[in-house]
Amino acid sequence: MGTSHGPPTKKPRRYRKPEVTVKGMPDYGKNEYWDERYKANDTTFDWFVSYEPLRDIFAPLTKPESKILNIGSGNSRLSAQMYDAGYQNIVNVDISEVVVNQMKARYKELDKMEWLVKDASKLDFPDATFDLVIDKGTTDAMLCGANSFHMVYQMNKHISRVMKKGAHFVVITYGQPDTRIDHFRRKKLNWEVEHKTVDKPVFSSDSAPSSNYHVYVMTKGEETVDEEDDDEDDDEDDDDFYDKFQAS
Repeated sequence: MGTSHGPPTKKPRRYRKPEVTVKGMPDYGKNEYWDERYKANDTTFDWFVSYEPLRDIFAPLTKPESKILNIGSGNSRLSAQMYDAGYQNIVNVDISEVVVNQMKARYKELDKMEWLVKDASKLDFPDATFDLVIDKGTTDAMLCGANSFHMVYQMNKHISRVMKKGAHFVVITYGQPDTRIDHFRRKKLNWEVEHKTVDKPVFSSDSAPSSNYHVYVMTKGEETVDEEDDDEDDDEDDDDFYDKFQAS
């Protein structure tokens, strides 16, 4: 067996370009913003679309017995509509305790469904728990917050971890592929990515420059086993990723 001589050398870390929120824009990544918003308006609201336009996308990806995680569930009717359609094993998580309590009370008769206060970038569910994970607007909100690319990557790593092999992660967003798809193709996530679109409702006042919303369907592949979870490698991966977006 060989012996090493001297301390191991570390690769120099490159300067990471800071990410900032747009001046004057609310920090959608902060629970305080959402708590105040939901306190002021105890009602339901759906970003982008409700369940019906997504029905044909979800149908081949899930079964009535599937365990479903809805991240950043907010005050959307999506999970209640899915419950009525026969998908009742749903866990809804949101960073705002205010809206979680509101939705628990609003849908208390849907007693097979859970509402939990959790940060999507720090999920504490066991590995390989869910058959389907849904994000309708959460990635978009996080990308408006501080340190946004890193926070989306942390969220996606947790989502990948709690997905079963062959499970699906569906993201509904206004973001076109040139601004979103590379977030889902990062190698440590172990996802195959498919892009779809859904039509905007005719009454939509959304200012996005397209007649469609975008849907990304990620399918989890075989696990890749690393001897060590190297944070420094993650830092370098982050740097490469930021550089790519800065150059685009």
